[in-house]
Amino acid sequence: MSVRVARAVRAWGWDASCCRGASNFRVPPPGAVDVAELLRDATVTEEGPRAAAARRLPSQSSVLLFPGQGSQVVGMGRGLLRYPRVRELYAAARRVLGYDLLELSLHGPREALDRTAHCQPAVFVASLAAIEKLHHLQPAVIENCVAAAGFSVGEFAALVFAGAMEFSEGSAVSPAELL
Repeated sequence: MSVRVARAVRAWGWDASCCRGASNFRVPPPGAVDVAELLRDATVTEEGPRAAAARRLPSQSSVLLFPGQGSQVVGMGRGLLRYPRVRELYAAARRVLGYDLLELSLHGPREALDRTAHCQPAVFVASLAAIEKLHHLQPAVIENCVAAAGFSVGEFAALVFAGAMEFSEGSAVSPAELL
C-alpha cells in the first residue's frame, strides 16, 4: 500500500478491522444495552399475536381483477340487468355521460362501442354491474376480497369497488386521463 493510500485510510477513520469509525472497544462497555436483543424481544411480544390473527388462509381470500379497454362487446351487460342496482348504475352513467350507455352496450353499433370515449365507460359500468351479480351469487367472495386491481379503465373500477373513488368520478374519466 502506498503512503498516500495509508494516510487517506487513517484520515477517513478506518481501523485495523477495516470498519470506518469502528469503536476501539473489543467488548461492550459496562452497562451497555444490547439493542438487537431489545428489538427481537419487542417484535416477538408486540407482533406475535396480531400477525397470527390478521393472517388469512388463501382459500378464505379473493382478489378481483377488472378488465380494461378491448374487452368490450356488443351485448355486454345483458345478463346483469336482472340484479338489483345494475339499472341504477346505467342510469347514473347516463346522467354523468349525457348519453344512453346501456343502449349502446346492448345494441351497438360495434364501431361506436369500440371508440375509446364509449368503450371505457362501457367496460367500467359493466365491471361494476358484474360485481353486483357476484355479490348476490357469492357474497363471501366480496367479503373476503383482499385486493382489487385492473388495467386502464379497470383500475378505476377497482378504485370504485374499494371505495377510494366515487362512481361519478370513475365513469366521467376521459380517455386522455388514462394515458
